[in-house]
Amino acid sequence: MIKILYSIDTLGPGGKERQLVEILRGLDKNIFKVSVVTFNSGEFYSKRVQEFTENFIELEKKNKLTPVRKLFSIIRKWKPDIIHTFDALSSFYTYLPAKKFVVKVLNNSIQDAGVDKGWEYKFKRFFLKKADFVLANSYSGLKYYRIKGEVIYNLIDLNRFIPNLDTGEFNIIMVANFTPYKDYDTFLRAAKMLVADGIVEKVFLVGGGECFEKYKKEIDSYGEIRDRFILTGIVSNVEKYLSFCNVGILCSTAKFREGISNSILEYMASGLVTIATDIGSTREIIENGKNGFLVEPGNYESIYKKVKEIKDNSNLRRSILNEAKKTIEEKFNYNKNLSKLTEIYLKLSKQKPE
Repeated sequence: MIKILYSIDTLGPGGKERQLVEILRGLDKNIFKVSVVTFNSGEFYSKRVQEFTENFIELEKKNKLTPVRKLFSIIRKWKPDIIHTFDALSSFYTYLPAKKFVVKVLNNSIQDAGVDKGWEYKFKRFFLKKADFVLANSYSGLKYYRIKGEVIYNLIDLNRFIPNLDTGEFNIIMVANFTPYKDYDTFLRAAKMLVADGIVEKVFLVGGGECFEKYKKEIDSYGEIRDRFILTGIVSNVEKYLSFCNVGILCSTAKFREGISNSILEYMASGLVTIATDIGSTREIIENGKNGFLVEPGNYESIYKKVKEIKDNSNLRRSILNEAKKTIEEKFNYNKNLSKLTEIYLKLSKQKPE
């Protein structure tokens, strides 16, 4: 059997963490034996990941070198054939142990299309260049980091999602952590107008993060329409909230170049019409006006107009949803993309020196 050690900094409620869960869930256990090491404990996906692994290891970052020392011992004892890293920090921690024990490294840290700047960019690119294989979730990401590699788009399991509930309401949703990278200011400006004008009944905001309290206070000041805004916090059943809605919106700040967004893919897979900021790799998912809509950063008026148009034009809505379904079934097909990853693992394991 081929042994794979997955290394990831955190197992919080993010996109790359969800992708690790999807990979572990679908990987052929007759071919692969897996272990996961992470550098934070008790995170959102920790229990879920543990279900799929033979060895699940949480290492504390007491100082910068503690994980490196412990990884020497882990890799020496477990003898993985491949180390699959998901971020720059885990690539750093595994670099020297992988060299020492001649283990192939698959670097999958390109999950964005241009977030890192300055020394962080150089740090990430250094370990990308040292890897045996580079895997990204977008072509825009490979271009930004000026690295040769292959692209496997995010795995989306359609069986996760439930049909839209016919509540008789027209609702919108944004699934994203409350961080400076996500533009909740623009989303809320559009949402307030849509609710005030009777176009939208409810607005769902799904996520947590450092800016959560800031926006909760803002929404609390909305007066009589306050109850129309539902803040869920971090949830494990995002599919439930998607089923209540008709339009999924993702607003990102101009400084954040989105990779392939799980939120957009989940909107499409759930039968929601998608509106997203035209940033980063989003154009690799959305063809404007065909399977969703793209808007300029900060353009809340455009979001307002698109939501109104989607509500008023059932033929447009039906056409967009049909094309979105095709996109998920073809470009982001779970089994097809998992098969591509399996082929890469098999190829890398054969390259391993005897």
